[in-house]
Amino acid sequence: MKKLIPLLFILTLFGCSKKEVKIPTLAEKGIQEVFNHSQVWFFFDVKDNDTIANLNRKNTISTTHWIYNIDKRLPLKTFIPTIITLQDKHKNSIHSEEGMHDYFSYSDTISKKLSFIAFDSVVFKSNAITSRDYLSKHAKTYENYTNISLIFTELKVWINDMPVEKKDFKTTLLNIIKNSAPEKQKMLHLNFTENISYQGYLYYKTLINNITDTTIKTNTIEFIFNEEKVGFCDCLINE
Repeated sequence: MKKLIPLLFILTLFGCSKKEVKIPTLAEKGIQEVFNHSQVWFFFDVKDNDTIANLNRKNTISTTHWIYNIDKRLPLKTFIPTIITLQDKHKNSIHSEEGMHDYFSYSDTISKKLSFIAFDSVVFKSNAITSRDYLSKHAKTYENYTNISLIFTELKVWINDMPVEKKDFKTTLLNIIKNSAPEKQKMLHLNFTENISYQGYLYYKTLINNITDTTIKTNTIEFIFNEEKVGFCDCLINE
């Protein structure tokens, strides 16, 4: 059985083509052992002055876990559409096996080891919609929750349309949750600009994953939005 051994403080991984992937470095703990896995690589490249993601998944096997090694410099828009396709292939292939997961990899600066966060349950919505629009259209589904929408760009964060300094995000979020109606479970709805880097994206993903408890749920739907196509976005992004 193939096992991925946690390596000491990895900053760069190398695919079988010897091309390098600079993985995210995060001070958040994650899963540190994955058995029976295949690896998917997204390499950083520039073509005609545009940043692009070069995919290598030649050795993926449907009956294994898939580990995604993605260069931290890549913006979401360069690889999320491909990940949506790969999620479907991994889950619905005729050779797929139940219980096999998809993982993002990163370097954990606390344990100084390679770590992972599962994302196979995530549904990425990359059309021009945010959680605010989605909640208004599906109000009945979420009426029993205290709904908290989080919007992330590379430099800024908003909690229910309130701007928050990045360094204060976790404390502010926990205070809002603490002061919310105690009789309702809290649900977090994640929105990311498509231009946020993978490093920034995974920073917030792992942070939120590590504060979620029985009183907090995170919506499995994640909204990846285009700033120019979302009506309220200009006033927020350019604030």
